[in-house]
Amino acid sequence: MTSWREDPEIQATIRKQGVRTRLIRSAILWTPLFALALGAFLFWTFDTAFLGGDNGGTWVLVVILAIVTTLFGFQSIQSILDLLGKPATETGYVTRRWAKSDSLVIRSHYMRMGARILRGDAYTLADIKAGDYVEATFYPHSAVLIWAEKVPDPAAAVAEGATPTPKLP
Repeated sequence: MTSWREDPEIQATIRKQGVRTRLIRSAILWTPLFALALGAFLFWTFDTAFLGGDNGGTWVLVVILAIVTTLFGFQSIQSILDLLGKPATETGYVTRRWAKSDSLVIRSHYMRMGARILRGDAYTLADIKAGDYVEATFYPHSAVLIWAEKVPDPAAAVAEGATPTPKLP
């Protein structure tokens, strides 16, 4: 008898829920900051353009607020779009696999599949390396990887004389 911890379906559900929880946390963090920065940007743009800067607005402040609003908006909107949408699944060759420290304590793992760069964790990308043919499930806007697994290479199957069977959705 196997443990529930060894069941692949339960593991996939746990991974998917964990990634979704991180997206919710990202939306909760960045959306209020985006709204605040957008409000400040609109206020000081109106103040500078139409009122002559009576409330302390200058064009330098407006430019800085535009940059900050864009950065916060990018993070917020991609998280919200992924929460409202469905995960995507693609198959292809991994052309590059690497890891880097994004901060002092967090190490992120990445893989390039075609034109996409997907971000995952060490567990998800443990046995994936460059040249592998994988099926990846990910959120398309934030490029966060839910699951990646090696699948049989269709080019190798054709070379051996077998015809690959396409997966049905």
